[in-house]
Amino acid sequence: MLVLFLLPLLPLIASLPSQQPFSINTSHEGRINPLKHLSAISPFFIPTEKPTPLPEQCELDRVSLLIRHSSIMGNDEEYEETMKPFIEKIYNLDKSKLPKNGEWKFLKDWKSPINEDTLEVVSPQGKKDAKFLGKYIRKTYSPLFPSRKKTTTKKDKNKTPYKIWTASSTRDIDTAKSYIKGGFPSHQSGPDGEGDGEVVQLIQVPNKAKDWDRSLTPHKACDTFDKKPSLEPANKWLAVYAPKVIDRLRGVIPEVANELVDQDILAMQMLCGYETIATGSSQFCHLFTDEEWLDVEYYFDVRFHYMMGYGSHLSPYLGMPWVKTAKHLLEGKDTEGSDGGKGHKSTDDGTLGTFKKGPKLPEPKLPPNATHTQLLHPSFTHRESPAFVAVFLNLFNSSSHTHPSSETPPLDHRVDDRAWRTSHLVSFLGHVALERYHCKGKKHGDAGDYVRAVVNGRVEKMSGCEDGLQQGCKWETFDKWVDERAERWSDWESVCEK
Repeated sequence: MLVLFLLPLLPLIASLPSQQPFSINTSHEGRINPLKHLSAISPFFIPTEKPTPLPEQCELDRVSLLIRHSSIMGNDEEYEETMKPFIEKIYNLDKSKLPKNGEWKFLKDWKSPINEDTLEVVSPQGKKDAKFLGKYIRKTYSPLFPSRKKTTTKKDKNKTPYKIWTASSTRDIDTAKSYIKGGFPSHQSGPDGEGDGEVVQLIQVPNKAKDWDRSLTPHKACDTFDKKPSLEPANKWLAVYAPKVIDRLRGVIPEVANELVDQDILAMQMLCGYETIATGSSQFCHLFTDEEWLDVEYYFDVRFHYMMGYGSHLSPYLGMPWVKTAKHLLEGKDTEGSDGGKGHKSTDDGTLGTFKKGPKLPEPKLPPNATHTQLLHPSFTHRESPAFVAVFLNLFNSSSHTHPSSETPPLDHRVDDRAWRTSHLVSFLGHVALERYHCKGKKHGDAGDYVRAVVNGRVEKMSGCEDGLQQGCKWETFDKWVDERAERWSDWESVCEK
């Protein structure tokens, strides 16, 4: 018997946080929303209805932000290996075998919006989502942005521009441009989103830059990084759940089901996400049960555990560069406009006050910007980097084993209470923020500087660095903790040499 999925097919914009806040597991009539369980294919969402607020009596000082690019029309590897064979199978199938009635009848006239020409291209909705994210980040961190006012004096025009960094792939650049258009007024964003060059400036970081302090895509500069081995364990789990789906479909669409293989089930579940991204809705989102959606989410979690999570020995090495650079920027000692990390005050118009000019960032190991005045540092990258950073920061790890080892996901059954859930981490526009903040403290000992990790608006515990308020970490502890871990996983070049 076919279990119908009753979630209404709505345009993607209806699921944006600004339009319709939602909980993590449920949607229409208590059934889950598959778009929130597709891991790296999930359109951007916030896991909680509202971002986690700072503890009382605390205010932000600085933030480093790592953001995955927005929704693309299709991933080239997923298309070639999984979706394309299914699409061609449906196109070439004897039309008499396709159902004339019921939920599957759409297959008779179905045409996939996913093709070679649009792979890796940010969708129109993806650009809208990135623009929304710019507004969302502006609202969340408004005191850390430059003033919206037009520069009028010579002194204003000589200031170092506020920088946004992006990996050099077109999908990253297009995402960053849309983000800038959403986060800044038109006279600062420029007509194409690259910034006006005076107040705002977009900086492209080469994908394969070997200098780890500069690269936002360390896996592309690491010759030993390989995605292929992660497919073996993931496909072992697919071989457990997909045959059950095919058996169920034999009672609904027997002639089609007899032609299906395990990868075809995965392809249809992928198409739910990509087709929604491309057109605003997908019939495939209605054809699977809640259990089957949770099974494919587990498929991605298994794969990414081995590809870019705790199951890869490379992950902490590849997560270290961004965290080390982020810590350096959060320190504030080398920034122009530094206040030495002692907090800041906002002016009446919501902009930051003026600070004494400090020295430039040191040579030769410097972040993408040599000098800066900003207190919020956003960077755009690919899906792998937030996962690497999560491993280095020991996020989503409930293991009792010595880090970086973690509980190995079983391949014969699904674990529902797992900590590693990549739908919360690497969705399109998924982002990791390291927030430094200062607290005055109601109790003795609470006053001081802290840092916390925030993933898509929700604070996540950095296991091993949690001596602060409400899952935060004291700045002194964090400073030492990151340095120790950076030293442990510092031999980046050696592990990346083939």
